Amino acid sequence: MEKKDLKYSYNFLLEYKKAIDESSIVSKTDKNGLITFVNKKFCEISGYEEDELIGKSHNIVRHPSMTKEFFNNLWKTITNKEIFKGVIVNKKKNGTVYYVDTTIIPILDENKNIEEFFAIRHDITKVYEQKKLIEEQFMDELTLLPNRQKLLKDLKDNKIQKIAMININSFRDINNFYGFEAGDLVLKKFSQILLDKISKNINLDLYRVANDVFAICTKHKDNLEEIRDICTNIIEYFSLHPILINNNSFYLSISIGVARNCEDSSLQNNLLSKAEYALRMAKKQNISILFLDENIELYNKLKDNKKLIEELKSSLISNNLLIYGQKLINNISKKEKYEILMRVKLEDGSILTPYSFLKEAKKAKIYLGMTRILVKKACEYFKGKDIDFNLNLTLEDIKDQYTMDFIVNTMEKTNTAKQITFEIVESEGIESFTEVSNFIKKAKKLGCKIAIDDFGTGYSNFEYIIKLDVDYIKIDGSLIKNINSDNNLYLTVQTIVGFAKALKIKTVAEFVHNEDVLNCVQILDIDYSQGFFIDEPKELA
Repeated sequence: MEKKDLKYSYNFLLEYKKAIDESSIVSKTDKNGLITFVNKKFCEISGYEEDELIGKSHNIVRHPSMTKEFFNNLWKTITNKEIFKGVIVNKKKNGTVYYVDTTIIPILDENKNIEEFFAIRHDITKVYEQKKLIEEQFMDELTLLPNRQKLLKDLKDNKIQKIAMININSFRDINNFYGFEAGDLVLKKFSQILLDKISKNINLDLYRVANDVFAICTKHKDNLEEIRDICTNIIEYFSLHPILINNNSFYLSISIGVARNCEDSSLQNNLLSKAEYALRMAKKQNISILFLDENIELYNKLKDNKKLIEELKSSLISNNLLIYGQKLINNISKKEKYEILMRVKLEDGSILTPYSFLKEAKKAKIYLGMTRILVKKACEYFKGKDIDFNLNLTLEDIKDQYTMDFIVNTMEKTNTAKQITFEIVESEGIESFTEVSNFIKKAKKLGCKIAIDDFGTGYSNFEYIIKLDVDYIKIDGSLIKNINSDNNLYLTVQTIVGFAKALKIKTVAEFVHNEDVLNCVQILDIDYSQGFFIDEPKELA
């Protein structure tokens, strides 16, 4: 090779080295694992000087949480001349934890023997901690069990076939007489006993659903005997064995409601409701266990649903679909805007919220008509007013071309497009990205704005939010309502707000229900507040 070629190759390699040094945390060790080289970024992130690291093993930055088994596997991999890849928890000189995505490459000589080891790392601390905060929302803080949110997610993922809902009867009396601290200790011991009872069965999972309500779930589709035996054993145990707390003996009376999925897949998403209904019936009838027969439940449900659908149809014919508005207040300017909410007035004068009729309205194919009526009434009400308003759209709305054409025509007739922000639930934007993305592009061309609703309830996919080009993120009320007393919630919301501000996306805090929560929202510099402390929904038209 000519000197010119050698010089070129050498300079080329120097550029590669420069690129790696600037972007990565790099170290080299000899074949015994002793450090022979560290780059500047390694020293910066670890807090050690170069001369403190050379000649040492990487144990110097090892975090105590990393097991010997992990590093035994790592060492086995690289000494077998294979590349290791994984996430490692390290500890800085000052004790601070950091996470690195690590690749370790064995460097071989001309005889294929290991000469040294070359390690390239990337700092993923922020990403890892953000992910951890989100994941913690699926865990009950007191018992460390999966919570209701995790149960809902597992149900949505079709991971559960049967649910036994377990409730401690008269648990409120324990809190009232012995105090909440004692009550919490009872719940912790109770949950541990339940875990012990199901520990031998890998097909069962335990959740804490509410204060004194737990759920045992199984993926099996077979008969009820498996879960029947567990429930019977639990009831017998607590009838004979008290829970001991601070020299007090608590004999617990419990009720259990059990439900399973129907063969009809269209009804499977009602499993949790069925189990909760079974528990209510068990408590009402004062029996220990109630197994909800699917045929009877289905019959009763269909009968009730049929009655509800007829009432909805009658109300729509009578023009009894009402629009309600709830204020959103700009935390700086105090300017008001409204979220438009649907209500249905029945013949007896009672008012129904979407929570009580939305699913059945969709099944009966009358929901899209209700959307069109709502949009028309809202646009006519705000026509000519200097007030912005939000309209909620579901995926069914977006996919229906007739409904979309109707909305566009209505906005054009009333000249309200620039006043409107369309709210789309986060999960639907992620699951049906193409349809939602296309709608957003069309809506923004007309002058409308876009909000992602219920952000932070499980998906929280920042990548899709970026791609969807939204104007607002509405932070779900489950993250906001206890933000003043739960530091994990506070940090999670802080992360979301930081992400939104970096992208110049405005944020809205839902479920602001008291002054303390509002103060936290304002401290976090969230742009808008919404909730009963701000304004309760009121009829507009």
